[in-house]
Amino acid sequence: MNIWIAASNGETETVEKFINAGQTANDKDDNGYTPVHAAAAYGHIDLLKTLVQKYQGDVNIRDSDDDTPLHHCEDATTARVLIEELKADYGLSNNEGRTCFQVWQDTCDENLDLMKYAEEVLGESVFDSSLGIDKEQLSQFKDNIRYTLENDPVDESDPESLERRKKLESIIQGENAEEELEKYIRDLVHNQFFSDNQAGPDSNKRMK
Repeated sequence: MNIWIAASNGETETVEKFINAGQTANDKDDNGYTPVHAAAAYGHIDLLKTLVQKYQGDVNIRDSDDDTPLHHCEDATTARVLIEELKADYGLSNNEGRTCFQVWQDTCDENLDLMKYAEEVLGESVFDSSLGIDKEQLSQFKDNIRYTLENDPVDESDPESLERRKKLESIIQGENAEEELEKYIRDLVHNQFFSDNQAGPDSNKRMK
């Protein structure tokens, strides 16, 4: 047991014992990971507040990748506490030039509430602007749709499929085909995220 594992487990008393024995809330392991990062990553809000407010933990401290606790955050409730109560700076970028919002988008299908909070903070649609789809993936989506329209037979027995095909054909034949097709793809993925039955923030933590 060490202070980082104790913080990951939310064991406040054990963490305080380590601190009282001489360690700090900002102590880094070999990867620059601190108890503050751990508490944020695993959503231990009471411990997080204790580390920052009682033991002078740096809410914007960086690990060896320049990730702050917000970069490691994986649930909206913890993110809200970090930003609104503890005044974490959500504009900071890591060594890849990515803010916490951009990192969250990597797993937006598992962290839908987190992405909704990102939209709330930014005042704009995170999904519409990126949605975790890069240009190459978007291009592949477009190519697949065009191939399907040109080569796959129409399934007359499936009204939903038929309606979707008619809409796509209308988009392809329209004046702003590229723009409308991109919007169609983003809306499709966006709606899929919101229709999925989310099980809650249980994705893999980046334990250093």
